[in-house]
Amino acid sequence: MNVLRVIILAVVFCTVWVAPAEADDKIYTIDDAYRAALGGNEIVKIAEEDVIQSESRVDQAWTYLYPRLVAHGAYTHFNETLPPEGGPFLFQPREQYQASLVLTQPLYTGGRTLAALRTAQKMREASSDGLSLTRQDMMLSVAEAYYGVLKAQKAVEISKRSLERMEHHKEIAEREAATRKTKANRSALLRANSLVSQARIALERDAHGLTIAHEKLSLLTKLPKDIQLAEPKQLAPQTESLDDLQQAALKNRDDYATSRINKNIAEENVTIVQGGHYPQLSALAGAQYQDSQPAIFTDATTYYAGLRLTVPIFEGGLMNAEVSEARSRVRQAELSSEFLRKSIEADVQEAYVNLQTVSSVLDTAKLEMDYAKGNYEAVEGLFSEGLLSSLSLIDAEQALTAAERELMNATYDRELAILRLRKSIGMLGKEG
Repeated sequence: MNVLRVIILAVVFCTVWVAPAEADDKIYTIDDAYRAALGGNEIVKIAEEDVIQSESRVDQAWTYLYPRLVAHGAYTHFNETLPPEGGPFLFQPREQYQASLVLTQPLYTGGRTLAALRTAQKMREASSDGLSLTRQDMMLSVAEAYYGVLKAQKAVEISKRSLERMEHHKEIAEREAATRKTKANRSALLRANSLVSQARIALERDAHGLTIAHEKLSLLTKLPKDIQLAEPKQLAPQTESLDDLQQAALKNRDDYATSRINKNIAEENVTIVQGGHYPQLSALAGAQYQDSQPAIFTDATTYYAGLRLTVPIFEGGLMNAEVSEARSRVRQAELSSEFLRKSIEADVQEAYVNLQTVSSVLDTAKLEMDYAKGNYEAVEGLFSEGLLSSLSLIDAEQALTAAERELMNATYDRELAILRLRKSIGMLGKEG
């Protein structure tokens, strides 16, 4: 019985302690970070609400094309009848009930009703493009934060290796100083102690940078801090020419599509402004009921139907002024679209050149890393045999550490440069 109790307690203990460990050991990918940010970040949620509002504006625009049915009801209590003596020609009763039902259908509004509907539909399309642009901005921010964490982790690892090499060098210097108590050996030991301290400071700074990087990623994604991140697969760079990429950007960029939509909206606004000053025609139909106590001669149930025409005669030049303003906004939208086109082409060119530069730096950094590693191994062997001074070993170690950092930065900078180029052509997150 005691054995069974021990087994049960052991199972409970493992369940309580192992399960959290498994949950904490989950490795998050960059796609997990994307999904978390796109699903819960407030900036994305704000853009999604803009889309919902634009859908409601389309529904509102449709209502102006439909007939309107309005019901009225009233009860009035008067202080006396008129004339006070009453009689067959009573025109103010003591109490009166009124009810009416009116149906109105616009027939002609100068084209502004349909123009308003088209404007609402275009604004809905623009808000969808805005949501897509917000998502791409968020994905790029998440990628920068994600690779920032990976950079910080690599920097900590590099600092740890550097510290281990410096501590190993310090141990050698201590043995030399204990064996041969010369001024040169004492100076080498002091230098080794100083380098160990510098390596520890660098490690502390890199550890702090890793904490800050985790904070930035958690702020965007709402994921737990200090999570484990998977190393993303190496991205394939764009193989198209610069001209092809610029043309693709003008085709795929959501902000450029929105600028063209804004131009169409401005053109529709001209129709809306003009339509407000044209004759307005609508059909009316209704029923009216009136009952009074005591009864008067206007009490009845009346049915009616007809047309209502409103014709502006003189507005003091208001139409010309409003139409002139609306057409100016069209020209303004055209200029904004043209300026954005040039900005997009420059943006793509900058991202393209940056990727070429970073790729070249990465190739050079790989060679530098090979040279630095081979040099350190050679110098370390010669130093252990007493053929080189500690200064040569220190120079080789510092060169190796610098090469490791340069290679690490260039590797992740290239991945980010590819993502920025995809963002510049409007294809980030749309590949799948």
